[in-house]
Amino acid sequence: MERISQMENNDVLSLKIFKSSQSLWILLAIFVGVDFITNFFYPEQKDSSLAKIFDFFSSALHCLFFLWYFVINKRWKSFVMALPLLVLCFFFMKEIRNFLDYYVPFETIVNSGTIRKYSYLIVESLAIFVLSKRYLVEELITGKWAFGKIFLLNLGLFSLYNSDMGIVEQMISTGTFSSKTVEFLLTFIYYALTSVRSVAFLGAFLFLTGCIINRENIYHFSSKVLQFANRYFGVSVLISISCLIFGFAYLIENAVSLQLDFFGEKLTVFGWLNNIAVIAVFVICSRFVGQFLKERSLQKQKYYGVIGSSVWVPVINIFSLLMIRFDDKIKYLSPSNFEKAKKIHLIIASVLILFFYKNDIIDNDKRLEGLLLSSIYIASFWIVSYIKKYNWIFPLILAGLITMIKVYPFYSGIYDEQFIFKDYVLDFVKHTFSIAMILTTIVFYGIYYIAFETLNKK
Repeated sequence: MERISQMENNDVLSLKIFKSSQSLWILLAIFVGVDFITNFFYPEQKDSSLAKIFDFFSSALHCLFFLWYFVINKRWKSFVMALPLLVLCFFFMKEIRNFLDYYVPFETIVNSGTIRKYSYLIVESLAIFVLSKRYLVEELITGKWAFGKIFLLNLGLFSLYNSDMGIVEQMISTGTFSSKTVEFLLTFIYYALTSVRSVAFLGAFLFLTGCIINRENIYHFSSKVLQFANRYFGVSVLISISCLIFGFAYLIENAVSLQLDFFGEKLTVFGWLNNIAVIAVFVICSRFVGQFLKERSLQKQKYYGVIGSSVWVPVINIFSLLMIRFDDKIKYLSPSNFEKAKKIHLIIASVLILFFYKNDIIDNDKRLEGLLLSSIYIASFWIVSYIKKYNWIFPLILAGLITMIKVYPFYSGIYDEQFIFKDYVLDFVKHTFSIAMILTTIVFYGIYYIAFETLNKK
């Protein structure tokens, strides 16, 4: 009876996609178990039998991830057609690269590094092509651009899945721990997070695929889609907020590491693909979250304000989301005067920003930067809560200001001894208006779009 009731509440996703999404908790449990065991207990001797068994399970898990939809729905024909290429990707890619590297006369045609790099890209593209075709067949998807959209979604999923956790991963892999218990707990938490990230990306992929099948706009979500998401509040929030937070962390880390990189000169093909995929997911998820909260606030006549604006902040968002989930029991979210409530929420946001920068403001060396940044962020919240229409101009100006503040100390230090105005200006402009500013613009767009939707009362 519960399954029938759930099916009746589903008017957006196809039955196969809905079934796959409902079963994601099983995949999450498998991921946490396999990822943690195969990494924490991996033997020092990499050629041992146990290491080979762990490698097999790890590669099989990668294949299962991309075949989850076909496995859950028992679409064995599509499963068999896609499996060989995924096996080549995840089981035999090293052997394929070695084979091509050995037999292709790369000295006269192409260098060894390029052969190794693009051999994976070709096999991956073939796997994505087959998977996309099978989704079209299974879901009976038609339309002029249907295949292109599904192909791009699958390409994005591959790129997201292959992106790492950056600085967090480095800390775990190179860190020294005071005891085995601490190492065990931190490693488990890390692989639990990576599992949540991967499964959240798959959940977002399935949801967006369902929207494309229904010819829904995934930039301006319809009221029908948003109301469907509200009926499954917990799952919707877990998937969208997870994608939002991991996307935010990835973009910020890349913005910092590429701060002095003029328009991604250091990025490889895979680096560009990963960044584009994360940008797309971050923008879509931030717009979904903003529109989702706005729809809920209108439907229930609530004002989420700073509570809704903070849903992307880790740990703090636990309290924010619980307040939104049980908003019927919280009078604070049902003010009689919305304009007065908005000002109170903005004052709270301003105090929190000042509290965040209090150490920098107190520190003599960082005082100016702390005051500048806190003032800019406070002003941004007040501005975004009163603007009538939100677009890319606001986050672009904001990103330009922040990037200049961050880049300025680096170049002022370099030119202290021998200041050459022309060189200083060219370097400063080149590295301000760079890939770092683009990534920062994307981040601010997402954060302030959610603030725009939750702080404004239309």
